[in-house]
Amino acid sequence: MQEKKEYLVLARKYRPLKLSDLIGQEEICAILEGALTFGRLAHAYLFSGTRGVGKTTLARILAKVVNCLLLNKQSFGDPCGKCENCKSIDNGSNIDVIELDAASRTGVNDVREIIENINYKPVSAKKKIYIIDEVHMLSKAAFNALLKTLEEPPSDVLFLLATTETEKIPVTIVSRCQHFNLKRIENKILSRHLVKISKIEGINLDQSSAEIISRSSEGSVRDALSILDNVIAIGKDIKKETINEVLGLSDLTKVLELFDLICKGDVVKSLKLVDLLYQNGASFEKTTKDLINIIYLITRFKSYIDISEAGLNEYEINTYKNYSKTIDMDVLVRLWELTNKYLEELINSFNQKQSFEMIIIRLCYVSLMPTPFEAINEKNNKGNIKKELLSESIKPKTEESGNPEVNYFTNDNTALEKRKEINNESSKKTNNTFINSMLEDYELLVIKIEKKKELFTYHHLVNNFKLVSIKLPKNKSDTGILELKDIEKNRADKNFLWKVSQILKEITGSRWIVSLSNKEIYQTLAEVFNQRKRDKILRLSKKERIKKLLEIIPSSEIVSIEKIKEKPKIK
Repeated sequence: MQEKKEYLVLARKYRPLKLSDLIGQEEICAILEGALTFGRLAHAYLFSGTRGVGKTTLARILAKVVNCLLLNKQSFGDPCGKCENCKSIDNGSNIDVIELDAASRTGVNDVREIIENINYKPVSAKKKIYIIDEVHMLSKAAFNALLKTLEEPPSDVLFLLATTETEKIPVTIVSRCQHFNLKRIENKILSRHLVKISKIEGINLDQSSAEIISRSSEGSVRDALSILDNVIAIGKDIKKETINEVLGLSDLTKVLELFDLICKGDVVKSLKLVDLLYQNGASFEKTTKDLINIIYLITRFKSYIDISEAGLNEYEINTYKNYSKTIDMDVLVRLWELTNKYLEELINSFNQKQSFEMIIIRLCYVSLMPTPFEAINEKNNKGNIKKELLSESIKPKTEESGNPEVNYFTNDNTALEKRKEINNESSKKTNNTFINSMLEDYELLVIKIEKKKELFTYHHLVNNFKLVSIKLPKNKSDTGILELKDIEKNRADKNFLWKVSQILKEITGSRWIVSLSNKEIYQTLAEVFNQRKRDKILRLSKKERIKKLLEIIPSSEIVSIEKIKEKPKIK
């Protein structure tokens, strides 16, 4: 009877054996391979990064490369894996490669043992290698004892240190090493790796299911393979439902449906969906985190920030884009802040289902609350702002309005004088004080943009965008918020909005968030300017002297009005 082979978990079975096997760390591998090729290998390396990204694995591969007896000179990063040194390092029996776990051996005596043995020559390997894992766990005395040895070790000794918390390591230790920070593995790279391993194992895992696992693992290959191990134990045909059940995750479509109901303020349907999630065994803590992530991604879409690294599929991208067009930035920010706060309450709650239901109820009511802009509009204009704006042209405040303005953005009053000149041309006051105030704030900023010679940006802001809302920063540490409506779709790419935010930052000295909205609040500045011009011409044409002048000249009309700064001299 054939003896059954002992099962190895996937994380151990598919541990990389050469530099080219490491995924997501191509830059570091290229640097190390170059150092090996040109004989510029340092005496000590420090590998840092989150769990499961390949720190200890990279140290072991480097130990093999240095000591490989049959190393291919054309590929220094790939040990042969067949010589005695490679085999003994792989199975952990090589006497010249000493691996220490600093989490369990933290004392100064453990380091002294290294110092005492360091002067002995390697037995069979080319170099004696010390791999110290979780090096940040060493005591202060142990670090001090290691300092001198780490700075000037014998030529045949190599130190390879690994840590998840670099900040806990003394600077004197870090400065004596070449430091490489291993990054989290991107979701798309990790999901492809999972699909590849699944095919080798004879497991049916589609790309979308692999993406769920990779997102849950937060960039850790080891965590992802451990999750895959758990899922495979249920069956070889892996479906999304199986993964959600194993991880205690809610189906993304259900969480999106819950978010949609929250935005609509539908408490009854939301609570019914919560009951369904509860029956399906979903974790309320993870569901809340999913809601936070959804709000975060929609906000990034609305701000035109690149989210390619998020590893989203086409369905998710389209869904978040659609939400970003319909939900105001104020609502998103408010929901994100509150959901994060409520998550802490949920974690400390004795009954998570009750707490989660109360969270959903509160979010439903909060989502229906008007934004500060809408609240002031409703108060000042009795809810008819939009109607009034569509029927009337917007007119700025006159100098007699009793509202002196302070231009704290700059000491230069050119823009202020230009604005006062425009205000003097207005013949009557407006009841929409708040609206005009916002428009004037926006107009002032656009004029300042023109003065900075940013003519391309000025042209598009005047002609192709309508103001939705603006909040000026109160001081240099405050953040300004500007929402615009793009009247010509696809004209405002993320780079244009980013550029506007940077110009405003230069003008005000404060950070700005510039985003798009579908609301129809104001006209374009070009329309406002044209309306003012028409009003001025109309008022002038009603004067008796101008009427007579127009009658004298047949078919004449007033085209424009220019102010003469200096009276012409009559000779």
